[in-house]
Amino acid sequence: MMSKMNIENVESGQIALLKFPFSDGVTYKRRPVLILKAFEDGDMLVCRITSKIYTSKYDIFLNDWINFGLKLPSVLRVHKMATLEIDMIESVLGTINDTMLEKIKTLYKEIV
Repeated sequence: MMSKMNIENVESGQIALLKFPFSDGVTYKRRPVLILKAFEDGDMLVCRITSKIYTSKYDIFLNDWINFGLKLPSVLRVHKMATLEIDMIESVLGTINDTMLEKIKTLYKEIV
């Protein structure tokens, strides 16, 4: 487990493990996320990653899931974003490649 993360250690494209809060603000689930952007105020914008396989237009199956540091075949849910504190990161599992990051950016632009 990593000690406190800071902005210098966090980069777009990293897959990190953290305690993802539910909307009740009390309960959470440990899950991987993709870091889209780290901000200087200590926050980061992330997309949820899940091992439940969804197939909507905004879900990307991570073919290279083992090399990304994931334990199970997984889907990146581009439309399931959250702004969370960088300090919530427990560990960095891996990093996606530039091609995958560009695909995510293209889908993101369709959402906004």
